[in-house]
Amino acid sequence: MLTAKKNTQYVWCEINMDMDKRQDKLLAKPNETIKEHTDKLIKQAEILKSYGYITNEGLFADLLSACKFHDRGKENSRFQKRIKYHTKFNPTNELPHNILSLYYVDKTQCVDYVSVCFAVLYHHYHSESPEMTIINKKDLVQEILVELFGSAEKYNSLRRCRNEIGKLFSLSLADEKKKYAVLLKGFLHKCDYSASAHIQCEYPNDFLLECVEDWKEGRGIWKEREGLIEYNELQKFCAENRGKNIIVTAPTGMGKTEAGLLWCGNNKCFYVLPLKTAINAMYDRISLLTNDKAKTRVVLIHSDMKSKYSEICADNPDGVLDLDYCKRSKQMSLPLTVCTPDQIFDFVLKYPGYEYKLATASYSRFIIDEIQMYSADLLAAIIYAINLIYTTGGKFAILTATLPPFVRKELVKIFGDDISMRDFSSFGILRHSVKVEDNTLTAKEIYSKIEGIQAESVKKYLVVCNSIDIANQVYSELKKLLSGTAEVNLFHSRFIKMDRAEKERAILDASKDRAKTEVWVSTSVVEASLDIDFDVLFTELSDLFSLFQRFGRVNRKGKKDYFRSNPNCYVFTQRQGNALRYHFTDDTIYELSKQAIMTVDGIITEEEKTKLIDEYLSAERIEKSEYYDKYKRALDELEKNLDYLNDKSESLRTIDRIDVIPGEVYDANKGIIQNAAKIACDKTLSPIERLNASGEIMKYSVSISKYRAKSERITDKIYIGYSEIPVFRSCTYSSEEGMLYSNEEIKNSEPISQVSSTDNFL
Repeated sequence: MLTAKKNTQYVWCEINMDMDKRQDKLLAKPNETIKEHTDKLIKQAEILKSYGYITNEGLFADLLSACKFHDRGKENSRFQKRIKYHTKFNPTNELPHNILSLYYVDKTQCVDYVSVCFAVLYHHYHSESPEMTIINKKDLVQEILVELFGSAEKYNSLRRCRNEIGKLFSLSLADEKKKYAVLLKGFLHKCDYSASAHIQCEYPNDFLLECVEDWKEGRGIWKEREGLIEYNELQKFCAENRGKNIIVTAPTGMGKTEAGLLWCGNNKCFYVLPLKTAINAMYDRISLLTNDKAKTRVVLIHSDMKSKYSEICADNPDGVLDLDYCKRSKQMSLPLTVCTPDQIFDFVLKYPGYEYKLATASYSRFIIDEIQMYSADLLAAIIYAINLIYTTGGKFAILTATLPPFVRKELVKIFGDDISMRDFSSFGILRHSVKVEDNTLTAKEIYSKIEGIQAESVKKYLVVCNSIDIANQVYSELKKLLSGTAEVNLFHSRFIKMDRAEKERAILDASKDRAKTEVWVSTSVVEASLDIDFDVLFTELSDLFSLFQRFGRVNRKGKKDYFRSNPNCYVFTQRQGNALRYHFTDDTIYELSKQAIMTVDGIITEEEKTKLIDEYLSAERIEKSEYYDKYKRALDELEKNLDYLNDKSESLRTIDRIDVIPGEVYDANKGIIQNAAKIACDKTLSPIERLNASGEIMKYSVSISKYRAKSERITDKIYIGYSEIPVFRSCTYSSEEGMLYSNEEIKNSEPISQVSSTDNFL
């Protein structure tokens, strides 16, 4: 046995050589040796290099070194004993292996020694930083170093290196040394996670341009389609500016999805949308476009993605959910990912391990749709994420129907000259004629106008309210007024998932079925998440961005000529109900929007919509609003944040929403829910069976604010594994009207006109 009396350098060298030989015997995991695991990491690193995702030769060399050394600390006898006998980690006589791995890093095998040490030391982060563990448990560290190397001398010899690592935390990502270290650590995480999950870290995008061409030329699955497709000016612009960041405003119906994919080309891409329903629809659309090879080409990521995957599997012959596909989704390993912003941009919180997502983003393209829909704090997070990603090499396409001028100003500050901008409003077809009413929207007003419409072609009416309480009131009154004349329906976010899905299907069908007269009363849930096309709109004024989104739900293709001689968009400017009581829309923005829309009377072009936004909601005017103050405060806080101050459990969304089961729903379906709960908690059953059972329970749930949930004492709870779903009884429920609170005077904690940090992306 070697002792510390020998020449220290000789001992370290000899023991390391001996350990190199033993790596094929010592375990990294119960069924995997250190050598086997290390080889898997190196294979993943080579994949990243082969796809062109790592182009810096020095960075690649350091990644190989980090892969080689990251788990060497597991060679200590205490870890080997624990993994052999399946015992728990004992903090009194053990150290996390990443700390011990630091002392194996060979400086002669590193281009940037400090960065490799940083990546290895921090590739795991427990209750305290590895550096603090090294200081607080000095005696234990030295004791194990003697066991491993025959001497504890390395403890002091690496003090300077540890100091240099500590300095990295105070640097911004604009510093090249910090950027190098962050990317190296992120790539190490990516290789390690993929190797541990036994999945490939990336799949090539060598198909997208060909698939879009197939769509254009009518080949493959599109061969039965009638008529040829030619790329329009928007799509040509996106294809021609593939190497640049782009900001594009274009009206509905110009093919922004295909334009975005043409810009992406054969590159890794994230398609970012605000709402889960929009994401599910986009996933279906892109899956079809990729010749139905979704499992190696496209994934979706949002808080309820397994439910969507389960729906897809229900249509398959075996009906089995592909858990490996779910893993690939979470690891973001496929070429195309459709997701909500909180799923990819949460790295701005700089929690331990945030580098993984940022490194993935560094070689990716991002298509961000409907950027105007977000609340101030969530928009700040998105803008900050864009800045960090652009700094590391990622590129962006901002494709939207409307764009706040101040957001354009913020983006230009980030991209500088590396940007192409174009407004395609002039290519928009005429679709809307506006009549502004400077009063409140009521059922009587709507009824009067519907009664006065004589055109046979007008059968589908959409009513959009700014708050659920007014939507309920208008629905109830219209149903009586239009009894026997039209079918009246209600749609908002307070339906259980089962009923909401049915409502979504029904409102989509309403756009296609021209036989019957229908009125749909809704809230902002229809603004961007559903591909609907109604004849006439009655809406409350929110802000210009939301208002023009609502216009887009009417006469989408411009083929309905009724608007040429009659209004098809009625706007009511007076606030009422909870929207008045709690001012869901920023007061300054609301008043400016009101001033703008009051200038409109009759047909409005897409160019005129853009001009109204640019004039009335200019950057200079918005910067005087409370909304902008909130945005700046949130952005400043993110920029000042140092690494690892936040926990991974934190979110871009301040989660103050909770899933509950309405009491009446629970009582009516008690047997089904309780049986599903038993299956969901039965660990003897397969993950698929438990997941399906959980999904069955969630069909009966609805998301409400925690403020509401706290208003009553919860007595019944449904347990699903480690989570629970309360039964909420301070309400009534029907599939016709949804959830109605016993006391509607309780403050609605969130606006419904905007996707905010507290929305559950419903």
